[in-house]
Amino acid sequence: MVKVIHYYDYYQYIMNLRVRLNLLITAILLIFFVSMGYTMMKGSKESIQEGVESANRVTMQLLDTVIISSSQNPEWGYTHDVLKRFLEELGHVRSSNIYLYTLQGELLYASPLSKYRINDPPPPKWFESSLAPKEVIDTRTVRFGKLIVKTNPTGAIKESWAKMKHFFLITCVFFVLLNILVYWMLGFWLRPLEPMVEAITKMGEGDFEARLPDFNLPEFAVIAKNFNRMGDSLQAKVRENQRLALIAQQTADAIVIHDLQSKISFWNASAEKIFGYSPKEILGKSAYVLTTKAHENELRKSFQLIHSGKNIHNVETQRTKKNGEVVDVAISFSPLKDPITHEIIGDICSMRDISEKKIAEESKLKLEENRKFTQLIQSHIEDERRSLARELHDELGQYVSAIKIFASNISNKAKKLSPEIEKNADSVISAANQIYDGMHSIIKQLRPVSLDNLGLAETIKDTVNTWQKQYEHLKIHLLIKGDLNHLNETLNINIYRIIQEAMNNALKHSKAKAININLVLNKKGFLELNFSDDGQGMDLKKVDQTKNFGILGMQERIQSLNGSFELISKKNQGTQILISVPT
Repeated sequence: MVKVIHYYDYYQYIMNLRVRLNLLITAILLIFFVSMGYTMMKGSKESIQEGVESANRVTMQLLDTVIISSSQNPEWGYTHDVLKRFLEELGHVRSSNIYLYTLQGELLYASPLSKYRINDPPPPKWFESSLAPKEVIDTRTVRFGKLIVKTNPTGAIKESWAKMKHFFLITCVFFVLLNILVYWMLGFWLRPLEPMVEAITKMGEGDFEARLPDFNLPEFAVIAKNFNRMGDSLQAKVRENQRLALIAQQTADAIVIHDLQSKISFWNASAEKIFGYSPKEILGKSAYVLTTKAHENELRKSFQLIHSGKNIHNVETQRTKKNGEVVDVAISFSPLKDPITHEIIGDICSMRDISEKKIAEESKLKLEENRKFTQLIQSHIEDERRSLARELHDELGQYVSAIKIFASNISNKAKKLSPEIEKNADSVISAANQIYDGMHSIIKQLRPVSLDNLGLAETIKDTVNTWQKQYEHLKIHLLIKGDLNHLNETLNINIYRIIQEAMNNALKHSKAKAININLVLNKKGFLELNFSDDGQGMDLKKVDQTKNFGILGMQERIQSLNGSFELISKKNQGTQILISVPT
């Protein structure tokens, strides 16, 4: 009777285990398929979002081109009429609905419906709502009309549903068949569990001498062998393993343990975070899964060194994430030894993600290259300006002077003979003087001669005096402190050009009544420029400084000099430029 009850309990246990394992596998499969479906839908949504936004941008650029072309060619007719004709010829635009109204709200044009998959049944509402991106509406107001462009992802969602419904059908069939197969296989393979249950029960009661018999099936034979080895070493290693596992799981570095066949036997949370593989996905896999083709030979040599008992510390290399992305890591290896026999049974590998460090180093190098390149370009520009100014002064200046001399001689000789010739000669002299003055003005713009002869301070003073004479209504206050006579040529010309550009901007746009220019060489060796005006200012949030070439040019000049640039401005509160450059 006891034996019958024992077998009955065992049978119930096996059946419950079989059901539980089957339910667990079913749940895992369900989660996997749901996750895969979610991932596919998420990818589809991102693809639809990107496609719709790209189509909308292209559509707006096309329509903006038509609007601009219509404005530049008034003989085409009113802009809204040109747009209407263009849209009627254009027809349906993928992922966009286009509407054209009069200023009174009367509809002039609406995009025709898409014929793409027009006969397909519509996707379910939940599918449409899951993949539908945020609606983007762009508006353009033209003369006598208003253009509205709305995003329309319907076609992309239909296409995605046509692909996804086949996936759902195949997944359901595969899910059912796989569950049936798993349930049958579990019943077949769980038969030898009786002795295992008995041994595990004894082990759970504290009897660490419990052992399993040999099994004919290789899988269960391996289990029995490892179980018996576990019983031999369990008492001695439980506490040590718990402590080491806690340290390994909580460290910020990826900790990976390999056996002698280079297979992964331990994988901590940081490794999962860096590489994207969960322990279930990676345990038992070869270490070469994480290695690029270019680094396989390097890893092979590392294992040879480790298995010979040597250590490897902080070697910078690359590894591959689950998604295929290559990540820079600093890697260290240490041999893993059996505490009893001291034989090497594997290795412990720690990896630290140094991608941000690499990116920072590369960015720093590129920035330095850009600075040198900018300096080279500016140097060549200034050399060309200097050469051009010299040519104008030496060549054209001589010709103009010769014209004046010839005209003066003609005028002197014609005083008594021909008053009309004298008058014409005087006109030539006057024109030559104007050419000469204009030429000197151009030379000063190209390369102020005083910058080479008198230095930065005197050149700025002379330039400010010229501005003050030209714009008498404007009060220009100049303050220069420190000895600026020993600054290098590159710094001199760049600071001069920045002040020149700032003044041009102020004269064109600020409507200022007063401008202050403070140039100070401080005790720390920094040249500081404070250029400010009391003009109408600007809203910096609405100004794209990357497209304002004056501001961008000043920033690039200061960047090439390893200095700092700050632009401060508010509406109706003036504008201030603060610059600091090491000398």
